[in-house]
Amino acid sequence: MSKREKKWRRIYLFLIIFIYAIFVPVTALDWLAGDGKFPYTAIIVGIALPFIRKNHLTTMKGK
Repeated sequence: MSKREKKWRRIYLFLIIFIYAIFVPVTALDWLAGDGKFPYTAIIVGIALPFIRKNHLTTMKGK
């Protein structure tokens, strides 16, 4: 595993922790409390992030 790949794996780890542990729950609670709109952004990012990570890391290995 190259240094570049290790760096991106660490970045994705922090992104995933932030998105799933902080952003999605806070957005969902905000919506459930009735203060905000339906959390489309949180749902889209939550679903898309693993696919983005996998595609990016696979593309990087191919270079």
